[in-house]
Amino acid sequence: MAYFRKRANGWEYRISYKDNIGKYRQKSKGGFRTKSEATHAANQAELEIVEGITADKEVTLADYFKSWYTIHRAPSITAGTIKHYETATTAIAKYFDQIKLIDITPSSYQATLNEMGRHYRKSTLRLIHAKIKACAKYAVMDRLIKVNFAELAKVNSEIEPKTLDKKFLTQTEYLDLIAFTKANPYEHRQLQIYLLAVTGMRVGESLGLTWDDIDFDNHQLTINKTWDIYAKNGFSPTKNQQSIRTVPLDNDTITLLKEYKSEKWIENKFNRLFSENTHSYLNKRLKVIVGRSVHVHSLRHTYVSYLLTNGIEVLTISKLIGHKDPTITLNTYSHLLKEKEILDYDKIKTLF
Repeated sequence: MAYFRKRANGWEYRISYKDNIGKYRQKSKGGFRTKSEATHAANQAELEIVEGITADKEVTLADYFKSWYTIHRAPSITAGTIKHYETATTAIAKYFDQIKLIDITPSSYQATLNEMGRHYRKSTLRLIHAKIKACAKYAVMDRLIKVNFAELAKVNSEIEPKTLDKKFLTQTEYLDLIAFTKANPYEHRQLQIYLLAVTGMRVGESLGLTWDDIDFDNHQLTINKTWDIYAKNGFSPTKNQQSIRTVPLDNDTITLLKEYKSEKWIENKFNRLFSENTHSYLNKRLKVIVGRSVHVHSLRHTYVSYLLTNGIEVLTISKLIGHKDPTITLNTYSHLLKEKEILDYDKIKTLF
């Protein structure tokens, strides 16, 4: 609503409104000869505010980012993913501090991104940048800024990435692990480790398995939910729609699961196969079995590596591990695909 008053230099209007992130703002302008001129200008200004044309020149990137992910992301993502957004929020607060959204240019953003590259690994910085880029896209749509300052930025890091041997087991380690846990499935919760190794599931997905997800007749399991390992208060949706999937099981795995259900499984409220929240325990146990520092998520990476090595198509692998599309699989495992490309080239040479 507009208010008017006559001052020494003419009539002035003042408009109070709520901005894109819910804060109350004011817009004013003076120097009009008559109240009629001030009223006309105020009507135009109110129209621009309603249409979202007036950029809030005071909002900072940090404030807008927090509001953006709360409105557009938080309602549809898991608690684990929210932690990634909180990491990005912390980084933005540190490196962009009180910098106004409207003051960030492509060059200033790239300079800050370069500085962040001195303190973050490339994989982490890439995730932070992707979130800022998506946020800036919405800021353009909200007409707070004219261009997406993050659109053309490049992510670089001075910190060495984690070595691949910590992300992957060697094929020998992988096959030895499968053989060992298959032979001793009921010690130290090793059946769960075995199942993670031969399906490529995420830990939360394995904790969300119930017996109606196991198709003993068709030798497969369906992943359609996870267990909330953060809040620990029940089932949660899968990471995304594509994560709902079916994974084939071999005869030995079906036999193990049947034996487990009839002889070793302990009934629980939710009918879960594995009712203990064992993420940290599984990490410790895996290190003992393998004999070096590897993470339980390494089993998922190694599962993909093993399938690629044995000629399984990328599209099939992408569906098996629940990636949104094959591009993510290609980007994540590009180094493995490069090795396969060399082998394929050698094979092509023998075809003609």
